[in-house]
Amino acid sequence: MPDASTKTDAHSASQRLSRKRAAIRSPVPKDSRTLSLSASKLITTVASTANASESTLVIVVDDDASVANSTCRLIRSLGMRGEAFFSGADLLNSGRATEASCLILDVRMPSLDGLQLQRRLKEIRPGIPVIFFSAHAGKEDEDQALCSGAVAFLRKPVHRGDLLRVIRMALARRSQAAHGPSASLAEPGDQG
Repeated sequence: MPDASTKTDAHSASQRLSRKRAAIRSPVPKDSRTLSLSASKLITTVASTANASESTLVIVVDDDASVANSTCRLIRSLGMRGEAFFSGADLLNSGRATEASCLILDVRMPSLDGLQLQRRLKEIRPGIPVIFFSAHAGKEDEDQALCSGAVAFLRKPVHRGDLLRVIRMALARRSQAAHGPSASLAEPGDQG
């Protein structure tokens, strides 16, 4: 039969382990769409929050939940915050569009398509950078999006490097609009 000191040592060890786990988890920003993270992912997340990209919120609107969620995971892996919405109405009703650093919109969605959403967003927040992506849009849709001020129009599936390049272009455009043409987010020698 274990004596009292053995029980106390086991209890103390259990408390230390609980405190360590709590200390590891506490620095991670809470995000309602973030799944539980493994310890290695946790360390990566904490390390990337020291980066200036931490405040960058990229919102993805796509009626295909798997595309929206996987695009957000990619954005998060690049050290930025990403949020997915599955319709333009969901985004507009959330009020989050005003907080976004840039938006990535699918063109073809039911009810409110990406081009209509772009027009509505201009009324709410003119100058917000918009990137379009689509697997099915035609040349007319692409031309209309670009003529309406979209930063880029990408074809799905989108390559990671291409997405990073256009997000940087969008953020640079936003920075230039806010601070004048000398402001830029591109790092010297960085080709994306």
